Amino acid sequence: MEILLKLCATLGVGMGTIFALLPGSFGLLNFRSEHSNTWRSHLAAATWWLLVLAHPFALYRLWLGDEYHFQWLLLPVALHLLFFSLFGRNLSTR
Repeated sequence: MEILLKLCATLGVGMGTIFALLPGSFGLLNFRSEHSNTWRSHLAAATWWLLVLAHPFALYRLWLGDEYHFQWLLLPVALHLLFFSLFGRNLSTR
């Protein structure tokens, strides 16, 4: 049963990774074009990189962690909520 839960969590983290890379990068690009070279654009880029790097870290802790391995799935979820509520609002491709 634990393997099945881990597989479902891996599928969710993989879909979250794709969502962080594709719409997240468009949101970051649009935010940085509106706020050209300010501390906000640097904060948005750092938050996006944290979001992208949190997914492999969560997968690593999910499969190779000893205890409390499902709590690491909250890190990408929290970063998704933070990034897309503050910086990734405009996801258009133009």
